[in-house]
Amino acid sequence: MGVLVITGGYGLDGSTGIVARAIVARAKSKGVDCDVFRNDLVTLPLVGAPGCWDSESVSEYREKVETSEGFILITPEYHGTMSSTMKLQLDWLGKDQVGGKPFALVSMLGGVSNTSSLNHMRHVVRWLGGWCIPEQVAIPGGRAHLSDDDIVDEGLSERLDGVLNSLVDIIGKLGN
Repeated sequence: MGVLVITGGYGLDGSTGIVARAIVARAKSKGVDCDVFRNDLVTLPLVGAPGCWDSESVSEYREKVETSEGFILITPEYHGTMSSTMKLQLDWLGKDQVGGKPFALVSMLGGVSNTSSLNHMRHVVRWLGGWCIPEQVAIPGGRAHLSDDDIVDEGLSERLDGVLNSLVDIIGKLGN
């Protein structure tokens, strides 16, 4: 069973990277194959840019997505929506890669918790033919609830575990 984490942050050092690494560790402890698409190592071109349609980076990304059974999207929320990094990664996908596959959604907020970016990602996933699980988590306060490698807030940690468990359960039921 393969879960791919796609982050709207750049690399694994920021808040989204910390949560991505925590998800991978938690998934692997449950025996679930889980990986992060490294957008700092594979640079996707802007859609429509010269040469973009023949990009090896895009082919590599789409292949990784196609072979995954489910996804966790993690984005920082900027100006009430997902990051441009997340949007670009979603723009390169279509029903051929993600149609009928389940998604879990996580957002990182600098301030108070809200669901704008989660709703926007849910909307895009629906257009791509994917299935968002009903559980989601919004992590407020920037790094206030994070250590260098995990979520330290007990309630948010349990919520993230619930999201991961639900995703793994639905992957098993869908049999992708």
